[in-house]
Amino acid sequence: MRTFLTLLLILFSSLCFAVGEGPKAIEVKVSVGTADGKQVFVPDHLEFERGHHYKLVLHNPSNEDHYFASDAFATHIHTHKVEVADKSGKTLVEVHGAVHDVELKPGATLEWFFYPMRNGENMKLYCHKADHEEHGMVGTITIFGKPPFSK
Repeated sequence: MRTFLTLLLILFSSLCFAVGEGPKAIEVKVSVGTADGKQVFVPDHLEFERGHHYKLVLHNPSNEDHYFASDAFATHIHTHKVEVADKSGKTLVEVHGAVHDVELKPGATLEWFFYPMRNGENMKLYCHKADHEEHGMVGTITIFGKPPFSK
């Protein structure tokens, strides 16, 4: 029954977005690195509640490439889409399906739309560029809450 309800939620959300409708996404902003060159995620702990739709806005204000990577996160969410826009806001790229990590070039911003599907606590977030993790570019992600449609 739980699998059926999960599939129903995914189908409903896909249909809503196909016609331009759907729930307003909760926006969460994360800096991947800092303008002064620190190799950190700001914030370095993210929490998402099941039953909500999120728009994760990732921005790299630094002068070097950084990854936002979390294999566990990718297996605990349903990605609706990832969008990359130019400086004017025009969408250049949409990615659909499972995403395990993204690399952001200096100055890049992307928007990741997703639904948390499974609970997970302290899932590892990291940048897998050489030495970035060792310099502190790590964090955690937590997904909590009851499944949508549960009592």
